[in-house]
Amino acid sequence: MKRYNSGVFVTLFAALGSSAVIAQQSPTPPMDMPMPAESPAKAPSTSAEDAHSMHMTPEEMDHMPSQQGMDAPAHETHAPDAALERPALSQHVTPAMMAGMDTDMNDAGLVHRIWIENLEGVFANKNGGAWDAQGWLGGDFHKLWLKTEGATLGGKTQDTKVEALWAHALLPFWDTQVGVRHDFSGGPSRTWAAIGIQGIMPYWFDLELTGYFGEEGRGAVRLKSEYDLYLTQRWVLKPEVELNAYSKSDAERNIGAGLSDGQLEVRLRYEVSRRFACYVGFVYARKFAGSADFARIDGDSPVDHRAVAGIALFL
Repeated sequence: MKRYNSGVFVTLFAALGSSAVIAQQSPTPPMDMPMPAESPAKAPSTSAEDAHSMHMTPEEMDHMPSQQGMDAPAHETHAPDAALERPALSQHVTPAMMAGMDTDMNDAGLVHRIWIENLEGVFANKNGGAWDAQGWLGGDFHKLWLKTEGATLGGKTQDTKVEALWAHALLPFWDTQVGVRHDFSGGPSRTWAAIGIQGIMPYWFDLELTGYFGEEGRGAVRLKSEYDLYLTQRWVLKPEVELNAYSKSDAERNIGAGLSDGQLEVRLRYEVSRRFACYVGFVYARKFAGSADFARIDGDSPVDHRAVAGIALFL
């Protein structure tokens, strides 16, 4: 039988005992036990200086250099710019305003507009001239309108009218008008009370529809519509239609009852500027019913063709 050294066994048992002690101090979790999730960030360790600063008095912290203060930008970096304390040059200069801009944007402002739509020469069987002008004075809601039109053909003034109307805004782009009209050519003068509407229809057609009430139970209706068709920025084609009707005949002025007369006018103008234009055009005028009969009695044709050329002004 072999003999074994007792020192070897003593050493072996000592090694096994130390391993068992280490295993008891750090046990290994079972495989089926879920592992604890790691925290997203570990809290930074607190140094001795940080721990000391947590117990410092406010007086001590005022005299302690701050790392955060060392990282912050210098105060003079964000100091107010002395140049910004001086008022800007634009505060001393008032920019020039467009004509009428100071009052057009004020509902209570008083402004005026004048259109000389037609100031033209007429070339036909009876040469002469004609005009059509209007203007207003007032604000956005109330205006005083003045209108005049007429013609001088063959040395005789005819179809001359002057109107003074008070306009009140009814709807956007639409006004009601009340006033008087005075006819003073082609026979005895006539005065009418007028009431009507004026505005802009869809697609930018200008429309005037006015009723008149005169002496001896006379009545009249006038319809006028026109449209500016911009062929280019300067070339504009302007068609215009006008119709007049009367309730009673007026032999002294060669006016018959019913639809009395009408005109179809076309003018092509060139706008030298937005305030001045020159044009050429054509006017087709016709009298109907009783008015045509009065024209034939006087030896005139009820149909009239006119070539016109003139200027338009916007003041």
